[in-house]
Amino acid sequence: MADHGGYRKPTHPAPVSGPGKYSRRTDGGPAQVMSAAPDQAYGAQKAQLDAQRVAPMAGTAPLPAPATPGAGSEGGMPAYSGPAFNAPSQRPDEPVTHGVDIGPGAGSDILGLPNPGQGTGQMTALLQRYASTDTTGILGTLFQAAQARNA
Repeated sequence: MADHGGYRKPTHPAPVSGPGKYSRRTDGGPAQVMSAAPDQAYGAQKAQLDAQRVAPMAGTAPLPAPATPGAGSEGGMPAYSGPAFNAPSQRPDEPVTHGVDIGPGAGSDILGLPNPGQGTGQMTALLQRYASTDTTGILGTLFQAAQARNA
């Protein structure tokens, strides 16, 4: 049987670790980690980390390259195939309020959405069935509101 457990001498031993935030690895693990100074100008921190990724410091394994936005990589967002945000309008004669019930342009009826005031009556029927067994009166109140809206 193989000899497991017990003391294992580190291959690159370090001095005894300090307390709390001054603690360091003593097993010969990575001596330096990628880090960037806080409170830098916009983009400077990313540039600093990218430079460390290109030329890693001693004792560190390089981090994988960051995924490019819109690449559709696993776990990422799908690629955007529409026009650029700052591209000229594809509908220059259409008002911004088109499809909204205020301002110029067609109202929300152009969208073909169901009218929220017209229900199928399913909610009313369900609440009517359970309102008779409710001891708090809450379902009775909800039943009356659904009945008024034909929900």
